[in-house]
Amino acid sequence: MLQQEITNHPDTTLAERRTVSRIPVIKSAKIFVGPVSSQSIFNCLILDESKTGVLIDMGTLVNVPEEVTLQMGSGATYQARRRWSVGTKAGLEFIGAQVMTTETSVRMGRIADVLQRQGVVAAVATLRAARFFDHEELRQIAEAAEAATQRLEAVLTGHQPI
Repeated sequence: MLQQEITNHPDTTLAERRTVSRIPVIKSAKIFVGPVSSQSIFNCLILDESKTGVLIDMGTLVNVPEEVTLQMGSGATYQARRRWSVGTKAGLEFIGAQVMTTETSVRMGRIADVLQRQGVVAAVATLRAARFFDHEELRQIAEAAEAATQRLEAVLTGHQPI
């Protein structure tokens, strides 16, 4: 699957058209290609990310198909469309929201058990360890719950007025 040509070269014109800024990162991920019954899996690195997509480095010349499934090391999974590719790198745009995989659903169920048994602080710590499954809304909700719990404890212990 060697790539023979550059597809939609990411020149400065493309960078200027971006509406969302990207954040440099180094994260491991997997690209799933093809139907589930005969899927090919490729390891890659995410070099930068935004709410709408990622820059990946495959480490070798690979013809990245137009649509793939991207699973980040944290378990977050997205359907993605290749916007461009050059050499070992490709820009992927997310298609829709994060996909809820069976694995992620099971992990979230375990965290719900932690929430019920050990409380908000332990659940938020567990979510942080899972990088909130790379889900921005989940991160915001968990951090708001953590802050509310801290405020409640401060009021109940007399460290903060009502």
